[in-house]
Amino acid sequence: MPNIALPFGHGTLPAAIAPADLLGVYTISEQEESGDESAILQAALERPIGAARLRDLARAGQKIAVIASDLTRPCPSDRLLPPVLAELDAAGVTDGDVTIIAALGLHRPMTEAELRAMAGPAVFERYRVINHDPAQTVRLGITTRGTPVEIFRPIVEADQRVCLGNLEFHYFAGYSGGAKAILPGCASRATVQANHAMMVRPEAAAAKLDGNPLRADIEEGVRMLGVDFILNVLVDAHKRVVAAVAGDVTAAHRAGCELVVQRHAVQVPHQADIVLVSAGGYPKDVNLYQAQKALDNAK
Repeated sequence: MPNIALPFGHGTLPAAIAPADLLGVYTISEQEESGDESAILQAALERPIGAARLRDLARAGQKIAVIASDLTRPCPSDRLLPPVLAELDAAGVTDGDVTIIAALGLHRPMTEAELRAMAGPAVFERYRVINHDPAQTVRLGITTRGTPVEIFRPIVEADQRVCLGNLEFHYFAGYSGGAKAILPGCASRATVQANHAMMVRPEAAAAKLDGNPLRADIEEGVRMLGVDFILNVLVDAHKRVVAAVAGDVTAAHRAGCELVVQRHAVQVPHQADIVLVSAGGYPKDVNLYQAQKALDNAK
């Protein structure tokens, strides 16, 4: 019997299945190496989609909020932050005018050691790096679907907002990335709960953007605040950056979603009787909330 290795934590769990009983093993397609990570990120930043280059958007004296993913996301923020901060530096923005915010949603606050690892030691020592606090928000309005839009105060009070994130299928928002870094990423408990209540609707599904009420609610809420620039990446099974998009919060995000379909969608010939599924290993199985997303894909 072949041994199938299911990613689990920082290791794997084996499964032995008779060849006659195996429909197939389906994983993210491992394409040829796309090139050096730094070159991929730099190319995206130099050729933004639907927006000017970040160094041309930002101005000296402005307060800049850079929103990064927390430890539950497979986003290599420590590798995304340096080129983004270099763009801000080229615009004349001083270190003291930049705040890097870990988007927690309703996850627990990150420890100082975790914030250091998320940002990278050099960035952590040079810039202010903080957790989002869902209890310290500013109310901006209410969406047409009834979601109160309450966003972390330092983000609201910033002159410009830059969002980082990784792109993948999301089981009720359609895709991760884009405006999702702020709502639910840096919102209040009431905002997150109202928005996520729509996850039970059949239109709130993986790979669905058009007609997805939850994704539409996210983007309507974030428009009340505005996002000036995003840098979103696709990572492989080893968390290496294989593609990147930058620019407008919607236009660049949609271009990135097309890359997700090209690289990450798999074709299954027919339904199986039994499905063994892995969340993908650390950090996607760091807690039950993250790991249960694998059940939705299996379903």
